[in-house]
Amino acid sequence: MARTMLTRRAFFSAAIAGLGLALSACAGGEPTEPSEEPSVVFDRQGSDASLGSESKTAPTSVTLLMVGDILVHPSVWKSGEKSDGTRNYDHLFEHVAKDVAAADIAMLDQETLLGGEELGFSGYPVFNGPQEIGDAEVSAGFDVILHANNHVLDQGMTGIEAELAFWREKHPEVTVTGMADSQEAADVVPVLERSGHKIAILNYATNTNGIPLPEPWSVRMISEEQVATDVAAAREAGAEAIVACPHWGTEYAAGPDEEQRRWAQVLADAGVDVIIGDHPHVMQPFEVVQGVEGNGVPVFWSTGNFVSGQDRKDSMIGGMARVTLSFSENDVRVSECRLTPLVTNKAGATGLTTYRLVDYTEELAAGNGIRNDAGCSDFTRQWCVDFCAERLGEGFDPKTCEFSWMP
Repeated sequence: MARTMLTRRAFFSAAIAGLGLALSACAGGEPTEPSEEPSVVFDRQGSDASLGSESKTAPTSVTLLMVGDILVHPSVWKSGEKSDGTRNYDHLFEHVAKDVAAADIAMLDQETLLGGEELGFSGYPVFNGPQEIGDAEVSAGFDVILHANNHVLDQGMTGIEAELAFWREKHPEVTVTGMADSQEAADVVPVLERSGHKIAILNYATNTNGIPLPEPWSVRMISEEQVATDVAAAREAGAEAIVACPHWGTEYAAGPDEEQRRWAQVLADAGVDVIIGDHPHVMQPFEVVQGVEGNGVPVFWSTGNFVSGQDRKDSMIGGMARVTLSFSENDVRVSECRLTPLVTNKAGATGLTTYRLVDYTEELAAGNGIRNDAGCSDFTRQWCVDFCAERLGEGFDPKTCEFSWMP
């Protein structure tokens, strides 16, 4: 998927008082023209990245990883509660932490708010969870938190403000995008630098469960105008590659619906390089969409759930999307896409965790609490393998439990 890149243009990093992380949210109504200060560029450690990097004569690569929905149902937040009143959620991520840490950019979909104890913990349909989950996400190696989704307004603007305050105070090196608590924060398009290359992350919601936006910029909602504005701002900021992460689709659907396909075409035509979606709570297939300029754009329609308290077999199977971007002097291409199936193991307390399917056993499956839910008594490791083979098609290897694609 080769594409000639735009000439890199000098720009000034946005100076956002009190912010140590990149935040983006919707600009609302009429799109604003990209300014000279739309973006902040961060390297892996979160420091401002210099534009004066030496010219690239040899191809280099950047790896991206993304997992799906973190749904903090009561069983999830209770799993980390300790007898001394403290909380720890490292167990949720312990079986994928090596993969996460190995990626240059590691993203997750924070489906439900981490507004903290002061707002009161709550589950479906109006969520709020403990901020210690965010601590565990950082410990596992995640450095991009996607928050444009249908539950982001479950606690109104108060919830957004509470969670953003947590990230700024405790983990300012982390990039949080998709929601904002000010117009200034909403105007930022995150651009991360890795190995001397700049990658933009665009995150969009398609609905907020009918809850009106408290401010037009509070959640980044998808629209053709917003996509065009963001892509232009990302290129202005020097982004050589753009990854779009839309929260879209029909819950529990086996494949993409018409709206997913429409927005995928909009994103591909706008010039994004990779699309990784979520929201349906189940893993959906992989596909390549052709952009208006003939560019092939890989699409992971849905990575499903990473962890949840849901009571469906198919919601126990998620995916860890992995993308390799290969750069040469004036070119970037997606050289490989992989999807590693994951299994949520509902085994009570710290036994609630997520495994790679290749590491999952029939013994673990026999003890998975999902087997106690209606219609789920036949949940086995082999069922998981068969499900992935059917859902992912010929690119899935049932022995390695990996889906792979190369152009």
